[in-house]
Amino acid sequence: MKRKSYTVAVTGFGPYREYTYNNASLIRSGLPSIIITSSNNPQNPPIHILKYPHDINCIYSELLSLTPQLWNGQRSVYEPGSKSTKHVELDVMIHIGMHPDDSEEWFLEKRARRGKYEFAGDDGRCLGKGEAVKGGKEVLSVGFDVEGLAAKVRGKLESDKDPDIKITTSNDAGLYFCELISYLSLSILSERHEFGRVIFLHVPKTRTDESVQKGIKVTKALIEACVESLPGSYGTMV
Repeated sequence: MKRKSYTVAVTGFGPYREYTYNNASLIRSGLPSIIITSSNNPQNPPIHILKYPHDINCIYSELLSLTPQLWNGQRSVYEPGSKSTKHVELDVMIHIGMHPDDSEEWFLEKRARRGKYEFAGDDGRCLGKGEAVKGGKEVLSVGFDVEGLAAKVRGKLESDKDPDIKITTSNDAGLYFCELISYLSLSILSERHEFGRVIFLHVPKTRTDESVQKGIKVTKALIEACVESLPGSYGTMV
């Protein structure tokens, strides 16, 4: 049966360490609430975007508590004050964070590790090896073909006359909060025996309006690419 719509959740980290801003939260906030896909078939279902409305803090205890809430199906997590009791099925979760190096590339992370998180959070505390998920696998991989996702995103940007944005993939998200939230989300889906429909997007730290607008374009293209790549979606059917 044809789907009437898809729902994608998006989160963004806030300022951390020496950075008084985070492009991730600016990009998340700038996203529309719905995307009518740019694919050739106008009958493809719309994609609803649920934006987690708060900047995520770089504090391990908060992240360990928050991530299960992001997946609990309650609309009020994303829309505070919502009275709706209808369970929300999330088709995809996209986490966004800002990488600290000088690269202008946009990275799609392929995997997340359980390993020791030795870098202190903003409260000065670290996370020891295995504390993220006791007994969890050492490495969890994203369910999507991430190289394929990157190619789809590049194709969408080229058709939108933005061929110069560099989209690439990575196997090392940095063993910090960006990698941890990916691991926690993937772990939740793994425990449910569900497809690993999570992707982490690392964005450049350049603080300009142009960079944020590029980030919104990249994220919209990524949302479409993820939905098209879901098992059984309109983008994977022959």
